[in-house]
Amino acid sequence: MHSPVIMTRVLSVWAFALALLLGPSLASAEPRVALVIGNADYGVDMGRLANPVNDAALMEQSLKAAGFEVIAINDADQTAMMQAIGAFGKRLAASGPAVTALFYYSGHGLQVDGENYLVPVNAHITAVADVDLQAISADTILKQMQFADARVNIIILDACRNNPLPRGTKSMQSGLARIEAPRGSFVAYSTAPGEVATDGMGKNSPYTAALAAAITTPGLSIEEAFRNVRGSVLTETANNQTPWESSSLTAPFFFTPVVAGGAPLTVPPIANGGTRDPRDVESEFWNSVKDSKDPADFTAYLEQYPQGNFVRLAKNRLALLTTPAPALAPAPAVPPPAAEAAPEESPAATSAAVDALINPDAAAEICRSEEAAAEARLSACPVALSKGGLDTATQADFTNEIGRAQYELSNYVDAVTAYRKAIELNPTEPAYPANLALALSDDGDYAAAITAYDQAVAVDPKNVWNFYNRGFAYLHSGAADKAGTDLDRALAIDENFDLLAARGFVSLAEGKEKEAIEFTSRALALSGDRSSLQSIAILYLVERDKEAIAMADRLIKDDQGYGYGQIWKALLLTRQGKSGAARTLLAKTLESHGEDWPGMLMRWMLGKYDDETLLTKAREGSREDVRNQMCEANFYLGLQHYGKGEKETAMAFFNEAVATKVYNYIEYHVAGAYLRRLKAGD
Repeated sequence: MHSPVIMTRVLSVWAFALALLLGPSLASAEPRVALVIGNADYGVDMGRLANPVNDAALMEQSLKAAGFEVIAINDADQTAMMQAIGAFGKRLAASGPAVTALFYYSGHGLQVDGENYLVPVNAHITAVADVDLQAISADTILKQMQFADARVNIIILDACRNNPLPRGTKSMQSGLARIEAPRGSFVAYSTAPGEVATDGMGKNSPYTAALAAAITTPGLSIEEAFRNVRGSVLTETANNQTPWESSSLTAPFFFTPVVAGGAPLTVPPIANGGTRDPRDVESEFWNSVKDSKDPADFTAYLEQYPQGNFVRLAKNRLALLTTPAPALAPAPAVPPPAAEAAPEESPAATSAAVDALINPDAAAEICRSEEAAAEARLSACPVALSKGGLDTATQADFTNEIGRAQYELSNYVDAVTAYRKAIELNPTEPAYPANLALALSDDGDYAAAITAYDQAVAVDPKNVWNFYNRGFAYLHSGAADKAGTDLDRALAIDENFDLLAARGFVSLAEGKEKEAIEFTSRALALSGDRSSLQSIAILYLVERDKEAIAMADRLIKDDQGYGYGQIWKALLLTRQGKSGAARTLLAKTLESHGEDWPGMLMRWMLGKYDDETLLTKAREGSREDVRNQMCEANFYLGLQHYGKGEKETAMAFFNEAVATKVYNYIEYHVAGAYLRRLKAGD
């Protein structure tokens, strides 16, 4: 018999984050929608909880301050909860793909076999069998977010206190089931999985009180916010409750971002009713103590601004003031660490970084730096733009750099916004429409990308990469003939390995197998030490195994291909009768691939998964992931059966691969080539 685990307040956060809000125009462009539910009045069966309604009200207030549109309900039964969740999903869908979605729940929850459920106020649960009928799976909310394709998804469930089930209903363990963060998400609990949280002595739970404060603190990333929450809860509960997080975010996210050179999205009012940039307040504090010889002044700064801009400087000054001078000794003293041994702690480096946050000229250097991290450039570029008297070309340059940084962080919508502004400021610079087109392509808007590349080609008709990239935008759209034309125009300007290898790939996409191998052979003749995954697949198709293995070895040596170099080499070795060597290669490679998709393929090739398990794994993830993975899974399954001479089965799998229409995947086009052979009776 399965046993449930009940908890009163769970925190789980799924955050598919692709949002860093910098600059007034970018910050205001991002819609934010939240659903907040507080369930307290559970009646005779489970009693009344003290804090959920208060916690929900506090979260509603904090989220509104952070720019969220909030849908809020309290003491909701199952029908009311489902209606609110449905309305939430519709509102997300109406807000578009740039939306940030947040769900907060405070009340009873329970766990059954690793799945978490939310308990409506009218639920009557006396046995495990009642759970599916009386409670609501937390996955229901996550699915609504996924259906809406929200850019950032956050689910907050503050629970795990006591077990409200009647006596006689046993639990296998306490607390919540652990949820690993899916790619691009952030999962957090009010306490560690399997542990019990406390209600605290105040009107709000320690966790929600700390979280509400962190949400409205300007400039805290989501990671910093939850670190602050964890520290506050540990202090409040005398180390008896430890909040827990799991993150696989791919870009920064700020609940209340600070706009460089201005105010945050929401700043608490000061005494006279106005608002001030909190960095100005911090700078004034720092300037008042920076020349002090009293260690207490720097301790006070660190206590007030534990994540402040001058933390390293303060720590350095504090160390100088509190570390006694070393006593003289006859033996040579060990010299102090040189600055270059720990450049991240260098006062000079720290001072430069701080200067870039307040000095437009210093910020300009960071903004244009090729070495600075994208996050640092995003902070610096708006400051550089704030300098008065900039001409439009310089404004365009800084704006383009914002786009580049956003692109590096996969914030494609924000990158597109910045690039369009740069083009508006300086329409004659060819790099700007090319950058715009690349961001549009990576965001999946190939029609708009082609239009942008048209503009880039018009401004700079001799740039081969504009033709190359527009060609692949055409290929993504299924127009292989137009892709071929653009690649030919690029080759007419400059014949190199990358263009020849790409032309071979596009030729295969056009169904011209002979031309595909001709271009691939030309690429090899021109640069025999280069490698291309697409070229390996084409060589495999025409059974030039020796050359394919040599190229796969180069790909593996260069640590490129994300494991596909090893996959194709294993296929080649197997075809040569060297299945033992193939298995050894895959087993070694699998050690570094964990649960990612190439790792799933390797497990199947090693016999750890059967065919149906591979297809089941391929159906996991976002819609785009599923489409891509189904293409690959069906291709490799078809290839396996083709190698066994099982042509009808191979044809069925190849047809499934081609049905995905993943035009930019070499597996899609090799599957098409095998289908043509099978239909021709080969």
